[in-house]
Amino acid sequence: MLYLSQIINKNVYFQQKKYGKIVDAAVFENFPSPSLSKIVIKRGKKKITVPPNALEIHTKGSILKTEDFPVLPFDERDFYLNEDLLDKQVIDIDGKRLVRVNDILLERNGEIKVVGIDIGTAGLLRRLHLSKLIKMEPKILPWQMIEAFDYETGNIKIKVTQTRLNTLHPSELADILEEVGTKERLAIVESLGSEKAALAIEETEDKTQEAILEQLPPSFLEKVVNRMHVSEIADVFYKLNPLRITEILKLIGGEKAATVEKLVNFPEDTAGGLMHLNYYVVDGDKTVKEILAQLISEEIKPEAVLITNGNNRFVGVLYVKDLLDKDHLAQLKDIVSERKFIYPNVDFKKILQVFTEYNLRVLPVVDKEKKPIGVITIDAILARIEEVNREYEGI
Repeated sequence: MLYLSQIINKNVYFQQKKYGKIVDAAVFENFPSPSLSKIVIKRGKKKITVPPNALEIHTKGSILKTEDFPVLPFDERDFYLNEDLLDKQVIDIDGKRLVRVNDILLERNGEIKVVGIDIGTAGLLRRLHLSKLIKMEPKILPWQMIEAFDYETGNIKIKVTQTRLNTLHPSELADILEEVGTKERLAIVESLGSEKAALAIEETEDKTQEAILEQLPPSFLEKVVNRMHVSEIADVFYKLNPLRITEILKLIGGEKAATVEKLVNFPEDTAGGLMHLNYYVVDGDKTVKEILAQLISEEIKPEAVLITNGNNRFVGVLYVKDLLDKDHLAQLKDIVSERKFIYPNVDFKKILQVFTEYNLRVLPVVDKEKKPIGVITIDAILARIEEVNREYEGI
């Protein structure tokens, strides 16, 4: 096996005299198993970019075959392994996580190809020249399993297609967005497309949501906020810069902006402040068979369905997991499992008491006419408890 660390910063010789040293190697674009397209040699204060076939690559020092080689120009499609990838974070698509590139595995087969990255401690030991003293197995990820960030003139772009990132679930993308730095985060969000980006942002914690909404360029911000649920926007709205708040209200416009402003006015320790507006509501005259057929087309299945009567007034809650065991011809209003609800101004202590006493996962919030206006989930309750604990501990 050959690793990048075994050839980087090693001398290059021409006619048995030191010519310079290899400082980087490039691949052209990001193919499944790309060949080295360029070798960067530092000679004095100058850097010379030469084709790989001009060199005999060895781990103890490489040999320049001739000085009569073409000097290759810069190409924006080049991906430099040392500068752009080594020590950077990449997305392991199969593992759905961020990993650090500690070394890069190469393969000699006529050409020198990149076949994987070493994300284990063995890669670090190899670079520190300690691999002979401390034996550890390399931890190799095949090249095709990663998405690499390209640090290009201070900006970061994802070098491979959006398709593979789009295969991840929004919650998996959210975990990655919470780990990466600012530039990487924006690069990922903008690469996803507005719909998938909105879903992923909604799954992130408040700090990450706030950072993304503050930093997105206006053209993409408009597409994202118009696909986000208003309750998610409202959750972080008051934490944003006043100028960004004004901008977002203008972008979403009309009824949606009015709803956000209304939600923001509810204290965060009340039902109105905790509720989500993305709930699923169905008329109680429908049958189990009809609602199951309706749910098949939903990309993200709701945990619970709110049942209303002909006047849109709340009747009760049905959990989707329970529907399969019900008589498929039964009307929903006759089989509701929970009838508890709460008003928007009720405080958190009372909400917590209701959740605990009745072992709820979803609690509908209704207006004075008993029409649903939102739902509080157990996740929202747990998040609020965690937030209160952090405040109490001074974190």
